[in-house]
Amino acid sequence: MPTNRIEGRTAVFADWAWQTLLVVGVCSVVLGLTVAVWPGKSIDVAGALFGLVLAATAAVQWIVAFGARLPTALRIMEFGSGLLAILLAYHCFGSGEWIPLLAMWIGMGWMIRGVVQAIVAAWSDELAGAGRQELVGLTTTVVGIVVAVGPFSTLTALSVVVGLFTIALGAAEILTAVRVEREVIEFSIPTY
Repeated sequence: MPTNRIEGRTAVFADWAWQTLLVVGVCSVVLGLTVAVWPGKSIDVAGALFGLVLAATAAVQWIVAFGARLPTALRIMEFGSGLLAILLAYHCFGSGEWIPLLAMWIGMGWMIRGVVQAIVAAWSDELAGAGRQELVGLTTTVVGIVVAVGPFSTLTALSVVVGLFTIALGAAEILTAVRVEREVIEFSIPTY
């Protein structure tokens, strides 16, 4: 019988991954609120905030790559997509005064994240709530496409869309972390 959180565990995430995912989810919600409601921010500040949004995206992908029990090919996909998100975040930090370029960087980051999330959910046999993860991945892909090609002419419009979707992604990450923790507790309760 399992006597601690690790022994006898069959959950897909490592013991530390749910905690890290929870922290990143909370940070994403706070960052999304900041992006959406900060009045009068400059485009340079918005670029930095959007870069942080993509850095949070990379963090989630790396948590899955290093903290989940997935086949090697899926780990490599998660790690690679996280690396691309970091590169896109770097471009957001230095995008200058062009709003469509910022929209394209963040949209591309979300498209990549969504496709990889949907693939990992479809291919992983052990991932709890795989159907929900696929739906979140496909929704992220669609929103990424809309943001990348959308006709955002004002920073306010782009900020509201990016902020609200970052809040939604953060909430999904928090719910995943809570679900993983609940599974850990269920697996660690000894039965006599």
